[in-house]
Amino acid sequence: MTAEAERHAHGLNPVTKVVLLITLSVFILLVDSPFTMLLIVASILAAKQWFGTKGRFTKGVIGFALAIFVAQVLFSRSGNELASLWIVSVTEGGVDSGMAIAGKFLSLIMMSWIFVATTRPSEFSSALICVGIPYRYAFLPALAMRFVPIFELELSSVKEAQVVRGLKLDKSVRGLIRSAKYTVLPMFFLAMYKVNSLAASMTGRGFGASKERTLLHPRNLARWDLALILSTIGMVVAFFLVDRCQDWPSSLLF
Repeated sequence: MTAEAERHAHGLNPVTKVVLLITLSVFILLVDSPFTMLLIVASILAAKQWFGTKGRFTKGVIGFALAIFVAQVLFSRSGNELASLWIVSVTEGGVDSGMAIAGKFLSLIMMSWIFVATTRPSEFSSALICVGIPYRYAFLPALAMRFVPIFELELSSVKEAQVVRGLKLDKSVRGLIRSAKYTVLPMFFLAMYKVNSLAASMTGRGFGASKERTLLHPRNLARWDLALILSTIGMVVAFFLVDRCQDWPSSLLF
C-alpha cells in the first residue's frame, strides 16, 4: 500500500468502514442494471488499485467471476438473441444476468478484502468498544482478522510438507481435490491448537474478569465520520432511485 493511500485508509474510523461496507453491499445486492454494475466493479477495482491491496487469491476470484459470467451467458436464454453458433445462443438476458451476478460476487469479495487489508485488528476492536459494544464481543472480529494471515502461512507450510512427502499437487481438478483432501485435516488440527493456545493465554491474562477494559488507543467516532456515513447513505439511496428509473442496458449496452 502506498504511503498516501495508507494514511487515508487508516485515518478512517473502522466502524465507519463497516457501516460503509454494509451500505454498499446492500446497494450492490439490490442493483439489477448491468451498466450500473459495470460502474461499481470498475470503481471497486480502481479503489483496490489505489490502496494497493494485493492478495494471492485475487486472480482466483476474478477467474471464478468470469466463469459465473460465461455460465450465465451460455445457459440463460431469456431476452432477444444477440448471437448464435450451432447449439449455443447468446441472449440479451443471459448477458445481463451474467454481468449482474458476476459483478455482485466480485464486488462483495473485493470490498471485503479492501476492508480487511486497510484495517488493523487492534483499531477495529478499540472502535467497537468505543461505540458501546462489550469488549469480549468486540475482540471476536479482531481475532478473526488477525488469524487470516497466520492461517495463510500455515496452509503454505502444510502444502510444502505434503509435497516433501511425495504428494503431487497440480492445477487440475483432480489435483485440487487431492490437495483439499490432504490439507483440510492438518489445518483443522492446527486451528484447534491455535484456539486452545489463545484461550489459555487470554485466561492467564485475566481476559473477561472485569466488565470494563481500558484502551491504549481509543478510536471514537468524529464528526466527519458521521458526515461521511450520512452522505454515503444519501448518495446510495439517490443513485438507487435513479438507477431504477433509467433503462441503462437497452440504451448503452446493446
